[in-house]
Amino acid sequence: MENKLRILAVDDNIINLATIEQELKTKYEIITMNSGFRAIQYLKTARPDLILLDIQMALKDGIETLKEIRTMENGANIPVIMLTSKQDKESILESSRLGAFDYVLKPFKTEDLQERIIRTLKRAGVIEVKESEIYEKVKDVEAEIRDGNIKNAITKLDEILHFKIDEEISGRLQNARFRLKSEDTQTALRLLERVVKILERFIHEETVTKLPISNRDIFEWLKRVLNDLENFRVREASKKLENLQSYLLPPDIQKFCETIQAHLEEYDDGAAEDELRQKLSTMMTPPN
Repeated sequence: MENKLRILAVDDNIINLATIEQELKTKYEIITMNSGFRAIQYLKTARPDLILLDIQMALKDGIETLKEIRTMENGANIPVIMLTSKQDKESILESSRLGAFDYVLKPFKTEDLQERIIRTLKRAGVIEVKESEIYEKVKDVEAEIRDGNIKNAITKLDEILHFKIDEEISGRLQNARFRLKSEDTQTALRLLERVVKILERFIHEETVTKLPISNRDIFEWLKRVLNDLENFRVREASKKLENLQSYLLPPDIQKFCETIQAHLEEYDDGAAEDELRQKLSTMMTPPN
């Protein structure tokens, strides 16, 4: 939580910039620029992790700005999400040709913008996509195929293939997609089943390297996390949770830790504290 990812927001409307900064500042470091010219100058000396770029700007619009960004050393490969107040297909297609990852219609919903940012950062490899996440997505594709929803299955495969993933898995998924497009669902399912087995192996190997931990130690560790939260030491609590999750935890405790971590990442430490207190009260205190 100490090292936030940096987002450059570019819009000539200061109200839009203020809204973006207000909605995202708890999770990201937000740099705001009110023109394409200023954004270009900023990129000469700095490299953000992602750019939110408005299409409709006076003097130098988003498309012109993106064209110049793509010629810069600090801008050639930065993931970009375009912001637009209208569905201008020509501008959207042009921004896609210039390597924009996504676009968001204004006025945007905060949840939608945050989801698209996470998805874009994962596609760009800025945020790691865990094998367990790919596993769940592939299982979802299998379910769509078995339900006869081939179009949905192909769409979900396309989403997975946008992520930076293992080449062996990517190759099999691309083959499965080709088979689905050719209406060869049985071969596609066999390929996906193979991918599932490969991912299960990866997940198992990751799990078995973790050291076991006793129920008593889990209980005491969670008490220390709660103590940190009660004393407003959110960073310390988050670090303790991360360390706890490096051990081999029971599935329900692992899921609980992930839920608490999510609350802390959203700076909702009040909810985290309440859930921790409730969890500890329902856990049987291990004997001394």
